[in-house]
Amino acid sequence: MTDSFFKDDPPDVEKSNIPGLDDTVDTREKEMEFLKDQGTIASILAYIPFLCLIPLLQMRENEKARFHSRQGLLLFLVEILAGIFLIPGLSGMIWKTVLILALGASAAGIIFGLQGKSYKLPIIGDIAEKLNI
Repeated sequence: MTDSFFKDDPPDVEKSNIPGLDDTVDTREKEMEFLKDQGTIASILAYIPFLCLIPLLQMRENEKARFHSRQGLLLFLVEILAGIFLIPGLSGMIWKTVLILALGASAAGIIFGLQGKSYKLPIIGDIAEKLNI
């Protein structure tokens, strides 16, 4: 009785591969890489004025996306306010300065987002943390 029970199987039949523990680790790594890429894209979109709502509404589960989208939304509101006050006669010099600072902060947010950093912008970052969005 030393013969195998599967002795008569044809040699060209492939055995099914049972997924091992290593396969789930690979899947988790791919998922983490996807979330990292998604967060990077969201951090760029968050600081582009009209596109800041996309990560805020579509990528709520990604902490990095939420962080950058909150700051981007507040910057967008400041930019709209500054744009409104650029009307001649309404303290133009102050609001031009605010608009330039907001655009500079947006550029800094894009750069930090590309680097994978979560730098909290002065004043805007503190207000963004208090938002329940």
